Amino acid sequence: MTADLSREINLHPTQDELARQAFIVNFKQRVNLGLQKDIKAHVADSIAPELESELGQPLDDLNRDHRKALKRKIADEHLFQAWETLTWIGQDMMWNCVDETLDRDLPRIDEAAAEIVSRKDKVGSLKLDPDLDLPPNVAKVEIHRQPGGFCLEREGVDYDLLSGARMTGGGMIYGAGKGRTSKPGYSAAHFLIQEAEKQFGKQKPKRILDVGCGTGFNTATFAKLYPDAEVYGIDVAAGLLRWGHARCESEGVPVNFIQMNTADMDFEDESFDLVASTIWGHETTPQILQDSISEIWRVLKPGGISFHVDVPNQPGYQGLVDQVLNDWQIRHNGEPFWMGWAEADLPALMTAAGYPEQCQFAGYRPRTQGAGDWFVHGAKKPA
Repeated sequence: MTADLSREINLHPTQDELARQAFIVNFKQRVNLGLQKDIKAHVADSIAPELESELGQPLDDLNRDHRKALKRKIADEHLFQAWETLTWIGQDMMWNCVDETLDRDLPRIDEAAAEIVSRKDKVGSLKLDPDLDLPPNVAKVEIHRQPGGFCLEREGVDYDLLSGARMTGGGMIYGAGKGRTSKPGYSAAHFLIQEAEKQFGKQKPKRILDVGCGTGFNTATFAKLYPDAEVYGIDVAAGLLRWGHARCESEGVPVNFIQMNTADMDFEDESFDLVASTIWGHETTPQILQDSISEIWRVLKPGGISFHVDVPNQPGYQGLVDQVLNDWQIRHNGEPFWMGWAEADLPALMTAAGYPEQCQFAGYRPRTQGAGDWFVHGAKKPA
C-alpha cells in the first residue's frame, strides 16, 4: 500500500533525486574526509617542518600567528586549492539538488501547510513579529551559502515555507557529506537530554525553551520526550518557524514557535525549567552570544538547567590545519562567526552574566551516535 503523503510536511525526493543526493554525499565525503586527510599528511610531512625552520620554533595549535603563517604557506599548495574548489562545487551541487526537489514537491507541501495551519484545533502556536529588527549576521548572510539565506521572504507569498524547506533539504545531505552517521530519528536533542540527565538526574521540566530553534526539528524532539511540558522554540527567521509550526501541527506535536531574538527575549524572569540549544551558538556574533547567555540566565528558574550543544572547533581541540580550513569557511561558506565561536571563552561569558562558577560546565562529550564529540556548555541555576 502506498502511503498518503498529501498532508505530510516533509520533502520526498524521487529515486532519481535520491541517487543524485547519494552521489553528492559521496563527493563531499571524498573532499571533507579524503582530501582533508591528504592535506594534513602533506602539512605534517613537508610544510610544517619548513615552517618550523622559518619560525625557529615548533608549531603551536593555540598560536594565532602560527595559524596565520600556515594559512599563507598553504594558500599556494595545489592540494589545498583543489580542496577549496571542490568544497565550493560540492555546496553548489547540494543546493541545486535540493532546489530540484523543491521545484517539484514544494507546491504539494504549500497546499498541505495551508490546510494544516487553518485548522481551529491546532495543538501549538506560531507568533511572528514583522517589526522585529533582524540581526544582520543572519538576515544579510547566506549561512552555509543557502540561497536567499534563512530570512528569505518572497514577495506576495503569505505563508512562505521556502527557507525552511531549503534548510531541511540541505540537512539531508550536509551532515552525511561530513561523514556523520546516526540512527534514523536520533537528533542532537536526544543527545542533549541524555547528557543533561546523566549529569543532573531524571528531569521533569514543566516549561522548555529551545533558543535558535531553526526549523524546530530538535524542538519537536523536546516536546516528544517531555509530553507534559509546555515547549517553546524561538528564532529570528520567520520562514524556518513557519516550517517548524506546520510540521509539528501535521504530526500533532504541541510546540509554541515565536519569532524572537535570543539576545532580547520577551519572557518573564525565571520562567523556564530548561533552556537549551542545538548547534546555535556558532551562528551568532560576540555581542549576541554574550547578551543571549545573560538573557538565558534571566529566564531560567531557580533549579533550572541551561544546556547547549554545538560544534567542537576550538583551537587546541582542533589542530592548525583544521583551523585554517575553518577560516576558509568564514570567507567562502557563509560562516562569519565560525572562528569567533571557536575562540569564545564560554566560562568567562557565563561568569560575566552572573552564573556562579561552581554551577557551570563547558567541555567535550562523545557523541552517542556516530563518531566524534560535541562541545557542550551551560549551568544549573541554584535553587
